[in-house]
Amino acid sequence: MGHYGLLGMAVLLAAGAFQVAPAVVSAQRIVLPADAEAVVDAQRDLGAKGDGITDDTEALQRGLDISSGIGARQTKVLYLPNGVYRVTRTLTCNGGIGPWVYGESRDGVVIKLDDGVQGCTAVLRTHPRDADPGSADWFMRDLRNFTVDVGNNPDTDGIRYFATNTGILQNIRVTGHGKVGINAGFMQLSGPNLIQDVIVEGYETGILSQWIWGETLSRVTIRDCRRVGLVVIANTVAAEDLIVENTPQAVRCEIPNEWTWWGGVLALVGGRFSGGKANFPAIYNTGVLFARDVHTEGFMRALESTTPGGNVDGADIDEYSSHFVRRLFEDSQERSLRLPIKREPVVAWETDPHRWVCANDFGAVAGDDKDDTAAIQAAIDHAAALGLTTVYLRGVGGPDPNWYTLSGEVRVHGSVRRVMGLGFGRVIASEGGRFVVGDDAAPVVEFRNIDSFGGRPAELVNRSRSSTVVAEGCGMVIVGDGAGDIFVTNCPAAVHLRWPGQKLWARHLNPEGDSDSGLVRNCGGDLWILGMKSEGHGVRVRTCDHGRTEVFGTFFYAPADIPEDEARPVFDIDNASACFIATREISFGPRTHPIKVRERRGEDVRTMGVQPDEHGWIGWPLYSGWR
Repeated sequence: MGHYGLLGMAVLLAAGAFQVAPAVVSAQRIVLPADAEAVVDAQRDLGAKGDGITDDTEALQRGLDISSGIGARQTKVLYLPNGVYRVTRTLTCNGGIGPWVYGESRDGVVIKLDDGVQGCTAVLRTHPRDADPGSADWFMRDLRNFTVDVGNNPDTDGIRYFATNTGILQNIRVTGHGKVGINAGFMQLSGPNLIQDVIVEGYETGILSQWIWGETLSRVTIRDCRRVGLVVIANTVAAEDLIVENTPQAVRCEIPNEWTWWGGVLALVGGRFSGGKANFPAIYNTGVLFARDVHTEGFMRALESTTPGGNVDGADIDEYSSHFVRRLFEDSQERSLRLPIKREPVVAWETDPHRWVCANDFGAVAGDDKDDTAAIQAAIDHAAALGLTTVYLRGVGGPDPNWYTLSGEVRVHGSVRRVMGLGFGRVIASEGGRFVVGDDAAPVVEFRNIDSFGGRPAELVNRSRSSTVVAEGCGMVIVGDGAGDIFVTNCPAAVHLRWPGQKLWARHLNPEGDSDSGLVRNCGGDLWILGMKSEGHGVRVRTCDHGRTEVFGTFFYAPADIPEDEARPVFDIDNASACFIATREISFGPRTHPIKVRERRGEDVRTMGVQPDEHGWIGWPLYSGWR
């Protein structure tokens, strides 16, 4: 066992701590309305055949460009009906935003590269180029519900993944005989982004995550790889319920050079690794590692590490820190909080297009600088009156002004269970602009692809005593002002939990900006975050009023102009409990944030600044602020 923060193995085994759920195979069939201004259908509108014989490369490439709004003032969803789409070269995402791609079903939609294609670096690349990114500003890569098959091309990647702030690969299978299943480090830039409910099988390396600004892996399965499952180098990765099967080594977390604090930083929460090589460790680490609830079979040992935490010689890891636990109070526990973890509820997809309602048909107009509150409310009221389930906005595109305006309160109620943008659903709010879910709402209400993108965000408020709110791909201020649960996925959003005891689970959160009181504020609730990136001045996360916060995998950087006398901490714990796990800070200027943590217990206030062993940057496996 390693030397730091280990719990009793027998207790955890008795509690069933090593039961890891496999990646979800969605049984939902995706159907979209026949709205030519919101959806482009690869077969109906672009002539793709999906018969596995016809070369569909040109049709799919046109669809990706149309979805991103290239040359148009609209973005759309590219819809792929079931079929095998033969391609003969790399498909590329060329737009600065988008595309939004939905397959009818994961296993029914296959994008298949011919065998033996020369000079093809990947089946799908979410950047126009293989080198020279120009900037990190490539947003909203939203890819769901299909299979990518590299065929027999051992030097070709499945997906070269570049996405910043809002990017999601969800319910995708990446298969074939290739080099890297998901190469998230080919450009040495990009991030943060999310990979969720994805299966990778048959590559040399399953997922490569290196030299980017944070990545979140949620319920990923990697199998039948020839070398290694997951590689983390010079990046912060948060991973939950990672499964690696029939692969020589499950995970490598490494330092790319002699600068220790630019090594890989990995938070691994729940893992099952089996079928490895008997002379290999399941996990090899030279960087910063926190691992919890990991079960291995068929390896030499669970973990081999060159760090002070040492090796774990048995098959299982209950809780492990590669370096000593940071804390300000001597009675803080040298282990994580272990808040309960819930996965997002499945919101049933509406497969009857007649049960979708378009808010544009009720007067919502993007780019006219007029208030769209009444139009969006009228669409929701109409849907609720008829028992309909889904309300959508057509995607916007082109230069500013191109947004919908929200100046008042929109109440989501009755049968409406999903409000979404088909494409870029850009909504900019004035003061008082908000969506509200109350006690008259459906049991679960999802908001998807509603994003302010540079403008003032609307609030999304859960005031309900029992309804659950799900936010996905939403750039809003997400407010808990009731007792109902909240789930946040792939959101460049601020979070404010105001109701004592309310619970919020976030996967890939990206709050940005300046704050005295916290971009993320937990006032008395339970807040669990897997993967967070942030930038700006002032407080990033504040926990107060006996709230409990647990954050896995944080990447943040100090602005170049941060003052020497900056008194605001990055993390603020005020008579509350918090753990920050696998945390990386860097700076593009002369200094990082001077105060990393401020913790108050009663009248005793303590701070942690730059430590002598850190050179200004930090790479912590665990900060513990609870007793």
